Amino acid sequence: MSGSAVSLTARGMLSLTLLLTSPLVLAHAGEQHGKPAAAQQPIVAGTAFTVPKETQFLLEVRTQRAAVRSLESRLVTPGKVVPRTDRFAQVSAPVSGRVLAANGTVPLVGQRVKRGEVLALVQQSLSTSESTGLSTSHFQAEAEAVRAQAALEQARRDLTRLESLQGVVAEKEVQQARLAVNTAEQEWSRAKSARDVLAGARQGQGTARFLLVSPIDGVLVEARASVGEQVDPSRALFAVLDSSVLWVEARVFEGDVSRAEGTTGALVTTPAYAGQHFPARPYHVGQMVDESTRSVRVLFEVDNRDGRLRPGMFVDVALGEGGQKDALAVPKDAVVEEEGRTFVFVHTAPEAFELRPVVLGGSDGAWRAVLKGLQAGERVVVTGVAALRLARGGR
Repeated sequence: MSGSAVSLTARGMLSLTLLLTSPLVLAHAGEQHGKPAAAQQPIVAGTAFTVPKETQFLLEVRTQRAAVRSLESRLVTPGKVVPRTDRFAQVSAPVSGRVLAANGTVPLVGQRVKRGEVLALVQQSLSTSESTGLSTSHFQAEAEAVRAQAALEQARRDLTRLESLQGVVAEKEVQQARLAVNTAEQEWSRAKSARDVLAGARQGQGTARFLLVSPIDGVLVEARASVGEQVDPSRALFAVLDSSVLWVEARVFEGDVSRAEGTTGALVTTPAYAGQHFPARPYHVGQMVDESTRSVRVLFEVDNRDGRLRPGMFVDVALGEGGQKDALAVPKDAVVEEEGRTFVFVHTAPEAFELRPVVLGGSDGAWRAVLKGLQAGERVVVTGVAALRLARGGR
């Protein structure tokens, strides 16, 4: 390796090190040098900063001129496949207990089940403290029933005595005695029922069984129950999914909400099936704007009877009816999105760049229309955008 090559590489590495570890040098438009920024002062949008050519080479910074292009007039936004809430269900044990097989075994993942089908049984079991509490409650209920029975017998004796003295005692006293008997009978009935329920619970400790049934038709996507396993209500044992119809959850910026509300259809694409698209229809446009992203949740419904889409997949959603439209455009890789705002790095001089806010229009997937903030012919960074963001202290 020649001495000049070694010198160039060394200088380039030094420039890269200084760029990534020190505040960038700010420059006014048309100038090559400026005063260093304060250590804590962030570089704001619209302010130029310099990057030496050798460092640009190391960061693999490449630029391209913004130009008017013919774009398909669709709004493209990222999305995620999710189950419809009425076609996904989780099944948990209603009480703590031991898992029993309903038909000799418990179903496995991938098995198709019907609504109302018994998946497993849970035989209730009580802990030591629960069993002790049940016994204590039963003793208390027994004592309450004895007290209520004694009160009823006393009320009946008082009524018999007053009725034998009719004509001697006031009629009002007899009526009050009859009311006391009725009240005592009701109290005795309540106490006796409570005692009997607790007595039955004590007698049936460890024998009560509960059925776990599928609430919908579908396929078991989760089956975590083993025969003999001790379970409790905090953990889902089965999950059933009907994936014949799915939702795609997308986020659109608040400025594009009217386009989402007016769309009558969308196309969903995924890297899993390159070159293919899945028709979708709008289902719901959210009523709340996310404060952190300034976006609105939009749901689309997709016919998935062929089973190719799966919940959890990341997809792109193209809203609109299509058609061609001429617009100033930049590659989608040139766009920087932060906190709901969009920017591009503009190459204003050989060693000067500017992070400029722009207003974007539609997209055809590869290109984004620019409605405001950029002129045709200006150069924007299309490769090395992440490195420039890191260099200027961006997230």
